[in-house]
Amino acid sequence: MSGPSEKTSYRGPDRRSTRSDDPLVALGRLLDGVRRHSGIEALAVADPTGLLIAGAGAFRACEELAATAPFADGAAANDTVPSRIDIISRDTEVRSLTIDGVEVFLVARDPAGSGLDAAESGCRRILGKRHRD
Repeated sequence: MSGPSEKTSYRGPDRRSTRSDDPLVALGRLLDGVRRHSGIEALAVADPTGLLIAGAGAFRACEELAATAPFADGAAANDTVPSRIDIISRDTEVRSLTIDGVEVFLVARDPAGSGLDAAESGCRRILGKRHRD
């Protein structure tokens, strides 16, 4: 007897019925879905100045991730006393994405598995030029 597997027995609203033509709304919904599905604590998209564009998770955590993303190059600012950025970057993954010539950062606290890959793919789809035309 074949029935729905545990993986396919999603009981939430059909994601296709909650789509939005507004890229910021769509981006927020994407990030929230990825965060809930993958168990990421907080997820944010930021511009190169550290301004939060969209996020999922606690607002303060998203703001902090966005603000520190441009500085998360992996090098410690001080080799004796760690800075706040050094501490935050220990459990943070930052990806720099260039979408249609515009740089944005995708940042996750406590990244897990392929969740960030799904978020990156969705960001490229939502923010890409083909989506807007």
